[in-house]
Amino acid sequence: METIRIMAATRHQIFIIVAIASFYALGSWLMFTQPKLDDLFPIVSGAFLFSMPFAFGALVCFLGFKFGKPGRFWSLAAPPLLIAGLSVLAFLLGMEAAICLVVASPILMIMALLGGWIMSWVLNRSGRDRVCVTLFVLLPYAVAPIEQMWQVPHETRVMQNAVTIHASPETIWQQIYEVPAIQIDELPAQWIYHIGFPRPIAAVIDKQGVGGRRHATFEREVSFFEVVTHWEPQRKLSFTIKADPDFIPHTAFDEHIIVGGRFYDVLDGTYEIEPRSDGTCILHLSSTHRLSTRFNWYAGWWSEWVMHQIQASILEVIGQRCEGRTGGQTSVSEFGNVRTFPEEWRPGGK
Repeated sequence: METIRIMAATRHQIFIIVAIASFYALGSWLMFTQPKLDDLFPIVSGAFLFSMPFAFGALVCFLGFKFGKPGRFWSLAAPPLLIAGLSVLAFLLGMEAAICLVVASPILMIMALLGGWIMSWVLNRSGRDRVCVTLFVLLPYAVAPIEQMWQVPHETRVMQNAVTIHASPETIWQQIYEVPAIQIDELPAQWIYHIGFPRPIAAVIDKQGVGGRRHATFEREVSFFEVVTHWEPQRKLSFTIKADPDFIPHTAFDEHIIVGGRFYDVLDGTYEIEPRSDGTCILHLSSTHRLSTRFNWYAGWWSEWVMHQIQASILEVIGQRCEGRTGGQTSVSEFGNVRTFPEEWRPGGK
């Protein structure tokens, strides 16, 4: 009987810890997603992405030490495990999109772990633990307004991929200036499509030559409007890209990563055909992207990875069609080359 009472008490304590920590996380999410408070507490901010999970980890550790048994579980394991569980729950309840959670989860878990570790250090060495945990819990709300005093940095990156195709430049050219409807089984199984990113469907052009208007479509009624800026048959095709966030359905992308929005945009694209002496051609695909976050160093890594997946899948389809194949693998580069330069040096900029 004594063992049963101890187990019941332990479950009750764990329930209290999880409930209080979850309430804090939910309250923070509600605060940082309120449109009326976006000027002070934007969810795409260092305060929410870094300070909030840090404070969450500190709170979990504090509660674990006070209601449970002090130890490494509450300082090192419980904070990241609990924030991971809440992230999964947020996805299941439709509070956040899968791609946003995939991007944010590494930082959320690392910062929660760091918060738990530092809180355990405070609890073991200081008698002012309640003061410290209060300061930690309020940290995101103090950091957010200060963070908004600095202008958001803008950064432009160019993503490049290439594929070797056993076909003539003429054949390849016919497949790039217009792209007939892509069937689902033509696309390689890239992970971004499994977490909800729209698949490319087709691209049509109203006239050949510079000034031609190209319309690229993706799943869920996503459209990109392009204007040809360089037209060199069998050699090079360049175009600007316009994504109107008001035209793109809100169900197509998560609002935090919508193309053409304040945080991310795709500016232009280029196909270039490089003939080789052995009768093959290298088809290059590059695109220019704009990042506008306070953590471009982190968001940029993810945007590069996502665009690599998209560009590689498009090149895979073109390669299959040019070679008369309906499946198999094309020698697409494992990862494209990335160049980063300031906004004012952007191609076509002033």
